Amino acid sequence: MELVQSLQTTTSLVMTQRMQMSLKILHMNNQDLTDFLAKKAEENPYVELRMPSFSGGKSEDFDQIAALSSDQPSLYSHISSQIELAFTDERRKRVAYAFLEALEPCGWMTTDPQIVALGCQVPSALAESVLSELKTFEPGGIFAASLSDCLRLQAMDQGLLTWELEALIDNLPLLAVGKTAELAEICDCEVEDIPEIVAILRQFDPKPGQKFLDDRAPVFPPDLTVRRGAEGWVVELNRSSLPAIEISDASRAATGTTQSETRAYRARALSEARWLASSLLRRQTTLLQTATAIVARQGAFLDRGAGSLEPLSLADIGEALELHPSTISRAIAGRLIDTPAGALPLKAFFSRSFPSNDGDAAPSQDAVLDMVRRIVGSEDPVSPLSDTAIAELAAKQGIKIARRTVAKFRGILGIASSYVRRRQAVLA
Repeated sequence: MELVQSLQTTTSLVMTQRMQMSLKILHMNNQDLTDFLAKKAEENPYVELRMPSFSGGKSEDFDQIAALSSDQPSLYSHISSQIELAFTDERRKRVAYAFLEALEPCGWMTTDPQIVALGCQVPSALAESVLSELKTFEPGGIFAASLSDCLRLQAMDQGLLTWELEALIDNLPLLAVGKTAELAEICDCEVEDIPEIVAILRQFDPKPGQKFLDDRAPVFPPDLTVRRGAEGWVVELNRSSLPAIEISDASRAATGTTQSETRAYRARALSEARWLASSLLRRQTTLLQTATAIVARQGAFLDRGAGSLEPLSLADIGEALELHPSTISRAIAGRLIDTPAGALPLKAFFSRSFPSNDGDAAPSQDAVLDMVRRIVGSEDPVSPLSDTAIAELAAKQGIKIARRTVAKFRGILGIASSYVRRRQAVLA
């Protein structure tokens, strides 16, 4: 047996504790950042904290704004952390983030995988493979294509997918109208067994993404402001809610220690203080650059409202700033910007592109939603428009939209069917 020694050079990325803390600082809202820096100021004699003029509590100006707490991660942040762990191949990771961009807030994936494959310029088989892996992520049922797919994924995840349960999932319309006899025949069981199978089905969450939505009352003022200037929209940090630190001379540093111990302690403390200062500056710079890039793309939205929202993704802003989409996600998480129309979360400026079949520039999904809302709002209540009629009116405005898509958008907007709207008008 011959033993052979060889040298091999490999490159790996190791995230240090300071790198991890920098990402956490980027994700903190101003109140959490103030608390974090206050603790550091108590521990480190080189750190002096300058408190923001707004230090929490109830603010009359911002009681009704849609502030988001950073206590709970967003759906995007939750899934992106799993993507980073599950995908090492950069091409597959890029496709995974494309699917994440198209994920509905409820946790469903209604975008055709072929559209994602075309956008990423990869084979359809690769996109389908990535989507299959994403469907194994937590929470169970995420990235499902439909209600039945969502329930099936959760049953598989919990090891409860029996033949009878799968047959029931495949025939949900019969369950909805209470045809238990037909279901029993399909499931090859007794009618009395159906309620027991249904009880298992009710354990599952039909919209697993909604648990990440946060509708608690707001407590913080906006992190940024945007105002119309002489040359366009100008974005600024809201200094009134922004903490800051200064590096002191540390005259109160460690006492009662040897000279060498004192020097080592001071060196460590000074290094940490300088790192905190640079991390804080990097946080503010990233936040301001991100908000400025967003506003530059969505000036029409600020001028005219949701109907003028352009398609925009985290990847678009990441590419413009040469940052990873996950960094952009952390930068905007829970961030509010004060606009002339009121305070808005930065995520309100993002919108998926509505598919276009003719090659023309596609409007944003939010713009199409706003158009459907306006069409229904202007209809005759006694003779409401059908989904087909809405689709035809949309086509006259230059937007081709399928009838089933109109029905889907009505559901998102909370608009009832034409039959229900007609009955409501008659009863009123």
